[in-house]
Amino acid sequence: MQAKLLNKVVIKRNGRVVDWDSFRIQTAVFKAAINGKYADKPLHANMIANNVTKVVEKMISELPFDKIEIETIQNQVIKQLSDFDKDVAKDFLAYKTKQNINQTH
Repeated sequence: MQAKLLNKVVIKRNGRVVDWDSFRIQTAVFKAAINGKYADKPLHANMIANNVTKVVEKMISELPFDKIEIETIQNQVIKQLSDFDKDVAKDFLAYKTKQNINQTH
């Protein structure tokens, strides 16, 4: 599946265009889970991160266009997390909000 994504790029909030990197999704979900509900269960946090990343990567690979806005990806991550574990979805939103605040200061 990764080969299909080689031609995908992500449009960041600041307008910068970067290559698709599913590891960024996996890392963000893992950090949100490990800093929230699964602080004492890193293997479970990793499992959720892997599952969500695979589902989102499949969805992105099926899009008919090569440029994807970061908000589209983030919305899919939140949707998938809500299906897996609503608490981790909340942890992810809190993590991303904190990260966005830190980037603007």
